[in-house]
Amino acid sequence: MQRWTARHVAEAVGIIGVIGSLIFVGGELRQNAIATRAATNAEVSVAFVDLNLMLASNPELARAFSEHAADPASAPQEAQILMLGSWRALFHIWSNVHRQHINGTIDPVIYESVVKEISTYAVGAMETYDNQDLVKRQALMHWAWANERFIYNAEFQRFVDGILAAPRAPDVRR
Repeated sequence: MQRWTARHVAEAVGIIGVIGSLIFVGGELRQNAIATRAATNAEVSVAFVDLNLMLASNPELARAFSEHAADPASAPQEAQILMLGSWRALFHIWSNVHRQHINGTIDPVIYESVVKEISTYAVGAMETYDNQDLVKRQALMHWAWANERFIYNAEFQRFVDGILAAPRAPDVRR
């Protein structure tokens, strides 16, 4: 039978300490990942709220959209700048959500809802109703993306271009 010397006891305590430290660090990393995801989700939510408040509180922008949504390219320059600015803000939010999805720091449900929004504006989701406002938003998105696409990283460009290239949903109107 082996005798436990002071050295053996110290080594055992050291091993137990290392294992305890690793468990603690693992728990801290998990908590940090949860906190990062929560902060990212909150930032995305705030960005959408800010964009919607800006859209809802800007009479000039509302006029530009209501008067020129059907043919934004023919709008006066001031109206085009307003419309492109609002779409650019939306594209930046989408781009951020896409990047956070790639990084694994956003809730998958939020990412799926953003993909659905992009897809709806890109190719249409008119399976059960005739929504002329949505048709105008689709035209606006195509116009704005054609004008602003160059600003975004190549990965996001490919992502949006892929959605834009998807076949249109069948237009079954009631």
